[in-house]
Amino acid sequence: MSADTVDDEPRSPTFLDSIEFLTGEDPSAGSFLLVVGMVTCVFVAGFQFMLPEPISHLLTGLVLVVAVISFIMGAILDALDYFDTAPDDA
Repeated sequence: MSADTVDDEPRSPTFLDSIEFLTGEDPSAGSFLLVVGMVTCVFVAGFQFMLPEPISHLLTGLVLVVAVISFIMGAILDALDYFDTAPDDA
């Protein structure tokens, strides 16, 4: 084979490849944000109903901080066009 027959496939950055275990093979921004929102609601409800007041407020605040960080991560991934990639037809 000659050097002219090299595959010129566009490769996604390795950072986006390494987070595929979080978003699945065919990611969408809506499903990512929906999962983050549902997990946040479950943890907030669990903490509010099962723990005494000062501890529940502290843990609820921590869950909300983690949710905001997750939403920011989703926005960054959306800005990097991670969710708009077409599936590979190989």
